[in-house]
Amino acid sequence: MAQNGRTPVVVAVNGSPASERAVDWAAGEARRRGLRLRIVYAFSWPLYHSMPRDLPGFDVDEFALRIVGSARRRALELEPDLTVEAVHITSDPVTVLLLESQKAHMLVLGAHHRTAVDAVIPGSTDLEMLVSASCPVVVVPDRPPGTATGRLLVGVDGSETARLAVEWAFPAADARGAVLRAVTVREDHAWWRFGALGEPSWTRTEEEQEAEEAKAQAAARRLLSDAIADERARWPQVRVEEVVATGHPAQALCVAAQDCDLMVVGSHGRGGFAGMLLGSVSRHVISHSPCPVAVVRPPRRRPAQE
Repeated sequence: MAQNGRTPVVVAVNGSPASERAVDWAAGEARRRGLRLRIVYAFSWPLYHSMPRDLPGFDVDEFALRIVGSARRRALELEPDLTVEAVHITSDPVTVLLLESQKAHMLVLGAHHRTAVDAVIPGSTDLEMLVSASCPVVVVPDRPPGTATGRLLVGVDGSETARLAVEWAFPAADARGAVLRAVTVREDHAWWRFGALGEPSWTRTEEEQEAEEAKAQAAARRLLSDAIADERARWPQVRVEEVVATGHPAQALCVAAQDCDLMVVGSHGRGGFAGMLLGSVSRHVISHSPCPVAVVRPPRRRPAQE
């Protein structure tokens, strides 16, 4: 695919193994999409502007150049024909990456090793990017990559953000020549989720429960088919698997992604707390997914021009 001057794939680096995995993934994705790769190392050193320039054995600019230079060489070793630019910027990393996201096709981050708390609440930088970035954010998990399977997964729940995820997932699957697995999840305890409100299972006969289950399953399949119909017609060359899973949505998505190269989910963007803005399902899957996760959120509204 020929490269052009469109917005780049931006990857954040810091010299860690996690950011090296992010570079590997981002380089491959940039090549598949015919885009250039932009490597960014953002750092904020205490008292940087008053730091003596002759500290023995250490120079802050040389340190930054080593990090971005190593990342650039790594990307070109994997993708020799890729156009790669590498920059280091002295400023708050979150601010830098949010500004980079305004002119990026996607922003790629490496997930660092997570503690028990991080498994519930992602690290502050990850969370800020996922909530506030102006482009889709891909989080590459903190584990060696598995063998490519040629399959992507997109989570579907009938919401507007899920529709945006579907719109993003179809061209992503096409760029890879991959099968797209569209998954919707019926929650075990939410027997009212699809169709009319029903009675608790313990008040119904086995036959009534089976009939209700069949009705809910059919409703879920209709929701899934309807949610992807427009993009399926727009991308007829993309092979699609439709899956209705049962269980907790985040857990079911992670199980369904075991043999996938990428999971795509929507970010709900509502509520007054950053974690709620991201959404509990998105928070869980970026911490537990076996494959990279692309989080697609609604476009940021720009202020009206005066």
